[in-house]
Amino acid sequence: MLREALLGLLLGTFTGITPGIHVNTLASLLRSFGLSAVVLFAMGLTHTFLDVIPSTFLGVPDEETALSVLPAHRLVLKGKGLEVVRIALIASFLAVLFFPPLVPLYLRLAPLYRPAFGKLAVLLLILLLVFTEKGVKRLHALFVIILSGLLGLLILSLSLNEPFYALFTGFFGVPVIVSSLLAGTRRIEPGSPELEITSKRLTLFSFMGTLFGMLASLLPAFTASQAALLGSFISRDERSFLAIVYSVNTANFLFAFLNFLKTGRERNGIVTLMKPLSLRALPAFLLVALFVGLAVLIYGEPLARFLAGALSRLPYRFINLAVLASLILLALLFDGLPGLLALTASSIVGYLAVILGVKRTNCMGSLMLPVLLR
Repeated sequence: MLREALLGLLLGTFTGITPGIHVNTLASLLRSFGLSAVVLFAMGLTHTFLDVIPSTFLGVPDEETALSVLPAHRLVLKGKGLEVVRIALIASFLAVLFFPPLVPLYLRLAPLYRPAFGKLAVLLLILLLVFTEKGVKRLHALFVIILSGLLGLLILSLSLNEPFYALFTGFFGVPVIVSSLLAGTRRIEPGSPELEITSKRLTLFSFMGTLFGMLASLLPAFTASQAALLGSFISRDERSFLAIVYSVNTANFLFAFLNFLKTGRERNGIVTLMKPLSLRALPAFLLVALFVGLAVLIYGEPLARFLAGALSRLPYRFINLAVLASLILLALLFDGLPGLLALTASSIVGYLAVILGVKRTNCMGSLMLPVLLR
């Protein structure tokens, strides 16, 4: 089992630090090799720890961490990039520690799921997004929600291999890169990893993120990104929000796996590649989760420091142009011209939110509207 966990750790590290490559994509490509459940589990869990690196220093998000790009990027431009990484690693590890005590409660809740619960949660979230804006910006927010929702309906109806790549890279990744290019930022510095958030607050918001991640895994209509969005109404500063986002991401993965063991429901792309397992396997996977969490906690920050240091020696404009070109190339490789058109359309909507002066989180309408209309 140790050998399988190490292989999963290696593969998850690769997907975690590689811009635009999601763990589900690589797992699907390796399907023919018959990867074991332990490899897939370790791979997916490792990815939830390390996807902070490209989303922080390059602005390239996954669906699960798309909302973190905005505050993380702001902190990077202030020379706080390594602090973002440390917050993410600790928050993810705390989610692993909070997971076992919540298992008994979750096993009682998982069989009670009804589709209406998820739709109600999404509707309330839309109302929160609109009414937390002021004046005419409420109309602007509603417009962005509806527009992104219609675009989500269109893109998700197409036979794309990676529809979420086009959506979330366009909404959250490309506008960040374009804004940096227009602002003329010349160079980034990794900065100090010293935390400017107290241990108490980091633990508290990580626990809240764990609960939100548990909720997201119970309600398939309510994604990890939407759970993190809910957390944005509670956190009062960037660092608290980041603690919620990254603990949501890890907790959602763990609880989705537990849901798979309990009910057989497939709540994420990794478990769809696994053969059916029973709850008797849970103790072994808890050990794997602890091993992976400790390992990434040890090497994650030095890895981020090395990569960020390498990037800091390059002109930031060159990095942005290179990343933008790679995002376009990936869209073409994944889905050809339709993928590129989808990326372009979502990028326009994402930048429109910037122009209108409303939160880009309103672009989460791309998931919320399709859920309500199902």
